[in-house]
Amino acid sequence: MDIKNPEYILEIARQQSVTHAAEKLFVTQSTLSQYLLKLENELGTPLFSREKSGLVPTEAGHVYLHAARAVVQIQNAAEASIAALKKEGFLCVGVSFWGLTLLTGLLPAFKSRFPDITLRIFVDDYAHLKVMMQAGRIDLAVISITEEDDRPAQGAVDLRREELVVALPREAAYCLEHPDAEFIPEKQLPQALDTLDFIALDEGASIRRIEDALFRRLMYRPHVICEVEREDSATRMVDAGVGAAILSQEDVRGVRSIRSFRLDPPLYRENIMVLRRGVKRTEALTGLEELLVAQARNK
Repeated sequence: MDIKNPEYILEIARQQSVTHAAEKLFVTQSTLSQYLLKLENELGTPLFSREKSGLVPTEAGHVYLHAARAVVQIQNAAEASIAALKKEGFLCVGVSFWGLTLLTGLLPAFKSRFPDITLRIFVDDYAHLKVMMQAGRIDLAVISITEEDDRPAQGAVDLRREELVVALPREAAYCLEHPDAEFIPEKQLPQALDTLDFIALDEGASIRRIEDALFRRLMYRPHVICEVEREDSATRMVDAGVGAAILSQEDVRGVRSIRSFRLDPPLYRENIMVLRRGVKRTEALTGLEELLVAQARNK
């Protein structure tokens, strides 16, 4: 069995959608659809069944995906070994959006210490980064988790506990009625959001999981005007007066047209660093770990 473009089939399985996989892979939907159709024709069996929830691997699909993951691991190991001989190469890093901000701040220092190492950066949510790590596609991940998430079995380094706030347009009714308030009691949140549209984060995002749990506790359903993938996109929408959102304090700090309220009791998410189980601890990887920890403490 010839495993061609294993990252294609793995991404389709992760996204459960050819369209979403194509976006992640930066290829056209038609290219990926033709790839999957040709592959299934060559094998003489479908690799996915089309369910309401999306594409679900068939029994043959699970066999092929297992082989594809093995190919990717072998490729990565070979490239890393060759790079080590040449004292150059790359590290594959998966990050949340908070992790991307953290990583961006240390890139000059990392490049100064390791000029021949290139970082391959993947931005995604916890669930997808976890799968990528299990498949051997990333060496290190900086991820955001909630209290309900299972911590990685191989252990993790705590980077930062981050408080979340309710972000409202400054001219919202609740802001005008409570000009000096810094907190919103949790039970008053429906009142604060009642006259506003709500901007939700995409499913899978740590904030989305936290806000879903919060609204379930309150037995309240906000009027969701849209879902966005990135926290900075939600910030811009609140800034433009589109609606309210739950965001991190850093997202809204210094944005004049937004008022942020801490919740009582407060909401938090954890940001952690995780290494792939069995990854080779190279000098560059250890250096990146040290820089990430130092950068997180300085933020």
